[in-house]
Amino acid sequence: MRNLFAVVLGIAVAVFAIMVVELIGHAVFPPPSELRVDDPEAIRDYIEQAPFLALAFVPIAWATGAFCGGAVAAMVASGRRPQRFGVIVGLVVLVASAMNLWVIPHPMWLVLAAPFACLIPGRLGGALGARREL
Repeated sequence: MRNLFAVVLGIAVAVFAIMVVELIGHAVFPPPSELRVDDPEAIRDYIEQAPFLALAFVPIAWATGAFCGGAVAAMVASGRRPQRFGVIVGLVVLVASAMNLWVIPHPMWLVLAAPFACLIPGRLGGALGARREL
């Protein structure tokens, strides 16, 4: 039961961290005020014309979320290998990012960066959290 709680808490921390980084990205690179978020065509056009650094905040947010969530999950988890819970959180972030990439077309570099931005930081966060010396 504790390990299930660790994963759920890690996912919650990951979602919060992703939200914070993406809010910072939107503050630095605000989307056009006339952009209608309920219009898929408008969002597609915006992503095609968005600056590289504006889009770079997306995998940075995923990596931050996977790392923070993985660290928390590994710190809370019990057992012999708690770092594996960081990988589980990274996998959940990867699935969520894949759903995002499927619904909203993104540049190919962002699609290719997604697994690296989710799994590696999740594993590193899990390794750090497993040390429990934070």
